[in-house]
Amino acid sequence: MSDYPAAVIFDFGHVIINIDVPKTYKTFAQICGKSAQKVEKLFQENQIFRRYEIGLYSDDEFREAVRQILGYPFSDAEVDMAWNALLLDIPLERIDFLLKLRSKVPIFLLSNTNTLHIQAAEKILKETCGISSLQSLFTHAFFSYDLGLWKPDPTIYTAVLDQIGLPPEKVLFLDDNADNVASARHLGILTEHILPLEYTMLDVTSYPPLT
Repeated sequence: MSDYPAAVIFDFGHVIINIDVPKTYKTFAQICGKSAQKVEKLFQENQIFRRYEIGLYSDDEFREAVRQILGYPFSDAEVDMAWNALLLDIPLERIDFLLKLRSKVPIFLLSNTNTLHIQAAEKILKETCGISSLQSLFTHAFFSYDLGLWKPDPTIYTAVLDQIGLPPEKVLFLDDNADNVASARHLGILTEHILPLEYTMLDVTSYPPLT
């Protein structure tokens, strides 16, 4: 009988890495001369995050979509810089927490994300602690663009559960997004709706012992 869930799944943004999404809108706005509110509205209307993060765009197709949506001839470097502006830092204490937890149970990452963000985030990770990839930090990292699915779609959780070979009631999922948490909980997954910076205080032993 273990005192821990059989596995723990972490979200990425606001949980592992600090992010500031409005910073991306502001950076695009500064380059193209539109307001940040207009950039955000156009991105939302065209579902730019979702479409890129479920793999509907290649990186080059994504950059061209941004040019078309915002009506401005951004260079590739400008698109990448503005898109990655939302990525901030990865506190070292979070990495330490994950490494300690990994010695007790398998840990997984499940993120709605894209290749440009992952490449930039892994540079931050390397600078923070010398770890070169998210895949090496976790037992396995699941990315929406690889799965072709997006939280909170329930199928993304069932796909991950199938791959890790565990029933939902033996898995703990941590996410800062209430819709993502609700969708996972509906499937019977143990969930924790957290606020940024708080998960390091989580005591996974507070959950019922699992066989």
